[in-house]
Amino acid sequence: MQVDLSSALEAVDDLGGYHRELLSSLVATPSVRGDSTAVHELCASQLERARMQVDLITPRVDELERHPEWSPPDPSVDVADPGRLVSVVGSAGEGPGILLFAHIDTEKPDPREHWETDPYRATQVGDRIYGLGTADDKAGVVSVLAAARALVPNLRGARLVVGLVHGKLGGGLGTLPTMAGVGDVDAAVYCHPAETGRGMSQIKVASRGYFNFRIKTSGRRPDPVEIRTPQSEDPRLGVNAFSRLRSVLEAVERWAENKDRVVCSVNRVAAGADPLVVPEQAVAEGAVWFQSETASQLYDRLSRVALEAGASSTAMFGLRSNPARIPTDHPLVVATKSAITAETGITPGLYPAHVASDIRFPIRCLGVPAVGFGCLGGNFYGPNEWVNADDLHRSTRVLVRMVSAWADRATRSRFQPFHHK
Repeated sequence: MQVDLSSALEAVDDLGGYHRELLSSLVATPSVRGDSTAVHELCASQLERARMQVDLITPRVDELERHPEWSPPDPSVDVADPGRLVSVVGSAGEGPGILLFAHIDTEKPDPREHWETDPYRATQVGDRIYGLGTADDKAGVVSVLAAARALVPNLRGARLVVGLVHGKLGGGLGTLPTMAGVGDVDAAVYCHPAETGRGMSQIKVASRGYFNFRIKTSGRRPDPVEIRTPQSEDPRLGVNAFSRLRSVLEAVERWAENKDRVVCSVNRVAAGADPLVVPEQAVAEGAVWFQSETASQLYDRLSRVALEAGASSTAMFGLRSNPARIPTDHPLVVATKSAITAETGITPGLYPAHVASDIRFPIRCLGVPAVGFGCLGGNFYGPNEWVNADDLHRSTRVLVRMVSAWADRATRSRFQPFHHK
């Protein structure tokens, strides 16, 4: 299969103000994570304009909850009707496919008073375009859609798939169900600016696993010598839930220290309400970051250690993710580096430390290699979010070069099936 690279790159340049025009439309369309939004309609119309077949995907939570890559959405977000959260898939061409994807939802524009421009209006100041979601990740959406418009007329026996997903809720209600709808692909590119603020000088090739845990312990208050007089209690005759919790946490920390590439941190502890009274309940919450196994496997081991050390109960809660990575010399990494160098003159480095990156979904769900990259942006997750205007155009050209390189190499030799470790 082939892509007519020179024609596709010329088409990118001929799009002229399309990047800015589309980014303005996307920023002006509210799509805060968890909220009902019409942004998918805008994206679907752009895919149809690119002559792609379009499918809309809505999550079925009862099915997704049983999936090993499921992550519960943030409890602070109301997702009583997840059918409102529509992801979009576009496809064109035939043969082995490559998936280009980005997320269409944003954080809230809070605190609003700290914005120096209207968060729902793309405002250019110098070489920066400010607006809610510009960096995270509507610039990525623009690059993917612009690349699709340039590539589709120039596909020769190749298949291009575009996924525009709700990814801000841990991916469980958007990216995960979208994986089942992309069909047969043999590689994926997540177009998202580097959260480190280093733009295309970094490529994501790995995602660390992560989960939250809660450990509870129980104690017993001693009987007071004097009726209803806490001062008369002898704490030595009771069982201090907090003292028991400290012993449990020491056991958990020893367990984590003996695990390769596992980091465990206890970050919140609560016990008792009165300095005169022995606490009968104590609770600790923390997080585990890891690079092998799965969240459920590691949590089961942590739980067993805690219960054997005296915990009354344990729980895993909130967002979670399993780790994923591809070899640093994988052909997709080589193609990405080459494409970025051709456009920027800089050889990018590799970033393996991002937590819960959406590149994990193609790797773990589809068994295909995935990388992440994007244009220069800043102020992620907060006021005055911005993206570099010139880099936005360059990132589209990089995508076109990557698709062309991957298609050309696949023509000469098919790769061995990719398996995550």
